[in-house]
Amino acid sequence: MYQAPAPQPYAAPAQPYVAPTGQPYMAGPSMLPAPPSQFGYPTGLRPQRRGGSGKVILAVVGIVVLLGLGIAIINALSGSSNQAGSYVNESYTPPAPDLNPPALPDVTTVAQAKDTVANDAIYAQTVPGPTLCQVTAIDLTTASSSALQSYMSKIVGCLMTVWNDPVTQAGYQLPRPPVIVYSSPITTGCGKLETENAVYCGADQKIYYATDLPSILPSELQNARFVVEMIIAHEFGHAVQARTGILIAFNGLESTATTTAEKNDWSRRGEMQADCLSGLFIRSVSQSAGLTQADLTNIAATARAVGDDTLSGKANIDGNHGLAADRQYWVQLGMASTKVSACNTFVAPADSVR
Repeated sequence: MYQAPAPQPYAAPAQPYVAPTGQPYMAGPSMLPAPPSQFGYPTGLRPQRRGGSGKVILAVVGIVVLLGLGIAIINALSGSSNQAGSYVNESYTPPAPDLNPPALPDVTTVAQAKDTVANDAIYAQTVPGPTLCQVTAIDLTTASSSALQSYMSKIVGCLMTVWNDPVTQAGYQLPRPPVIVYSSPITTGCGKLETENAVYCGADQKIYYATDLPSILPSELQNARFVVEMIIAHEFGHAVQARTGILIAFNGLESTATTTAEKNDWSRRGEMQADCLSGLFIRSVSQSAGLTQADLTNIAATARAVGDDTLSGKANIDGNHGLAADRQYWVQLGMASTKVSACNTFVAPADSVR
């Protein structure tokens, strides 16, 4: 298999990222380094799908783990034992998958779209934690389709447990998206979907998971704990964007952009926000799922493995998903945070979402 050359180091901005309020974003007990560096809105446009596509290069080069971050997350969430009463939302029962969900929020103008992506009510919310997510690990590379269907449905149930309160408290509805496990090309509300993929389709509000998805990951990550689950959490992040209007807004802004560079910038902001939202979920369930420092390191490695530069072998590519260092950073920022505002990539400087 083709091996990408090592990308050039990415130079992070010298100053910390400052929130619109003027306060720096805090990651757990201390400030993180500055950031290292789709979905239908005007009339006639329908929500498009978002997901990974293409082979992931096996070699993951130059992994930089933010020192102490994983340990801080584990320590922060391991203060209580896994016993009844030690988790928030233990009484919450995820609803059944909604096969007829309500329509997505409407965004009709460019001004409304720009206001939505920057100032949506979801940013004022805090993700609860620790939450209870108990799933029995399975070998994703050999499990049957029925076993994968059951497992992925449980993961979506965990995602509902984490995200129901923030989304509903922001004034929105969060119907449970069905997860569709497939093993050959499938027709969706967003068109034909190939294998080796995971996708949230805004047109039918479903998550699609291909049984061969692990094969696109580096070999050492194919069956690592919570790596594929992180990818599902990324897709659920698009569902959160969809239900709050952010997905429809940034897809519209991307669609109406007049240059490729501007289109890519809007796309990257949406994708890396989903990366960050997946990190918020991982932090919330890390105690009950029994995640270790090694698991968090593997999650960071996966984020780097799907960077535009890693996949293309071009260190300074202007892609539509984000550079390896940036994708890793936003996932880790989510894992070090509880506030959704930490994931507001739409007000981040352009050089932090490259």
